[in-house]
Amino acid sequence: MRSALLVFASCLLLAGCVSAPLRMTYAHMESPSMQGRSMAYALYTPPGWKKGETLPLVLFLHGGGDDVRCLDQAGIPELLDREISAGRVPRAVVLVPEGDNGFWMNWADGSNLYEDWVLKDLVPAVARELGTAPCPDGCHVAGISMGGNGALRFALDHPEMFSSVEIISGPILDAAGMKAFTKDPVFRMMAPLDRIFGSTDNVERMRRDDPFQRWQSAADLGRLRLYFARGTHDREGITPTNEAFRAHLEKHGIPHRYVVFPGGHRWEDWKNLFPEVLRFAVEGGQ
Repeated sequence: MRSALLVFASCLLLAGCVSAPLRMTYAHMESPSMQGRSMAYALYTPPGWKKGETLPLVLFLHGGGDDVRCLDQAGIPELLDREISAGRVPRAVVLVPEGDNGFWMNWADGSNLYEDWVLKDLVPAVARELGTAPCPDGCHVAGISMGGNGALRFALDHPEMFSSVEIISGPILDAAGMKAFTKDPVFRMMAPLDRIFGSTDNVERMRRDDPFQRWQSAADLGRLRLYFARGTHDREGITPTNEAFRAHLEKHGIPHRYVVFPGGHRWEDWKNLFPEVLRFAVEGGQ
């Protein structure tokens, strides 16, 4: 269990990105959900995009230790530009919100409402401004590492908003694993876990956040399409939690795409997945 728990700590220590010119558009907005705090976000629009073109919206949640510049720093917009221009990847808007190291959660103590900032404040505002395709058919949520776990939680909490979820190198913990993580004294020194997660004795809340309990059949997944991936040399804890989730989905006949990519917990390996992730999201898994 200890090795599986290390995955959450490692999510706050991502490999650094190589600096690159900024291709995306950057902005701030005051978030009512974050007590009026000015929150950053980044937008990718495909080559030749003009206002009035209705495109799908892919919400991307960054990992711990990263920020809204992560895609630019990894050179992903340039990769998408080439693939879209060549017709190999569908046109889409990618939105990257600021999430700090907040686990993309509404904190239990009410001090930081990261989920509400993204889903109640930012996504509706961007959708109105850019005229993106309506949710759920035109909306997708993806994330890497801590952001992968956040994307999973967004999909569990708001299945009505998204048609697909893509999880890359994300920890996928059941209730027992999450409880052990929040009780571990080492991790409690790294983050205010009580403030973030609250009491793990709340059985109903723990069940709500547990994909193993929530998704017991294909009907439970509804219209949501599921993609998750981990590296052959990913961080400790990623492989066993992802393999356990794969086994659970297969046992219960729940459709999904599971990818094991060559490499580890780093942007130079994740980068190569982005064309496939956009095709899965926007083209319905084709």
